[in-house]
Amino acid sequence: IAEIEVANGQPIYTTKGDANNAPDQKQVSAKEVIGRVLLDVPFLGYAVAAAKKPWGFMLLIAVPALLVIYEEAHKIWQEIKKSKTKKLDDEKMDSGINSE
Repeated sequence: IAEIEVANGQPIYTTKGDANNAPDQKQVSAKEVIGRVLLDVPFLGYAVAAAKKPWGFMLLIAVPALLVIYEEAHKIWQEIKKSKTKKLDDEKMDSGINSE
């Protein structure tokens, strides 16, 4: 909605598509409106526009993805180390039992 006017006590909307530079030629009355706004996220459009640029893609997509990959790799590495330590401890206990 580009503009709201009041005629005969009723709102009249001037609409404009997001890919158009000029408003639509026909105005829309409140009776012709099918949808309604359920959620408004301020400045979300700026983030979407930034994500379309290389630096924006890096900040919004690649960096968080790399952080997730790093965290998962770190968890896997910790489990491998824990497994090796447990295996060595088990071998020490087994060798201690066999030597008696």
